[in-house]
Amino acid sequence: MTGIFSAIWPFSIEAGLNRAYGRALSRHGATAQGVFWNSPKSQRARFSALLGLVASHAASRAGADAAPSVADIGCGYGAMLSFMQDRPQIGSWSYLGFDINPAMIAAARQRLPHAAARFKVGKLPPSQVDYALFSGTFNLCLIDDPVRWQRYILESLAACWPLCRHGMALNLLCQREARLTANIYYADQQGMMAALRRFGHVQAVPTRGVKQDVTFLVSR
Repeated sequence: MTGIFSAIWPFSIEAGLNRAYGRALSRHGATAQGVFWNSPKSQRARFSALLGLVASHAASRAGADAAPSVADIGCGYGAMLSFMQDRPQIGSWSYLGFDINPAMIAAARQRLPHAAARFKVGKLPPSQVDYALFSGTFNLCLIDDPVRWQRYILESLAACWPLCRHGMALNLLCQREARLTANIYYADQQGMMAALRRFGHVQAVPTRGVKQDVTFLVSR
């Protein structure tokens, strides 16, 4: 797909996602189901895996004394920030949350009024952060082409990469071949790792407590 159509199709994808998440939030409220997680337990497991990889990488960097700054892309109603604030070892990190759905941002600000200014409508931080995090951001897929969906994922990451000083972390459900099942995207882990190497060093670990889920860290 080239020319004007390649410029338009990401927006049509995001318009569909915007509507779907808006309906889920309206139906289920600011809950795990409201952002298409099957349970709060799996939601927390993914947060733990993402933030654990980032914490390890941040601690390994020479002279890394300051708490890292993170951008939560697809932050929904702000559950990751709540998770971080309940854990002293990461509660001091600088956090910004972004979501393309205005209702999600409104819900996040309502749930966490003391942190309302940390939540913004959008899909990219306005300036550099240490790490960008994508927790389940790419799981729900409303098109019928897994190849096109992977291209959308990689283009989204490519837009964010220049704004990341040290890396990006994301989690994806994975199977032996990329596929779509009931509007859920499953990546080919090895193929995704190869594709992510265009950005930097890639680390992949199973997400503890979530079947078929893999957490990836891409670092400079």
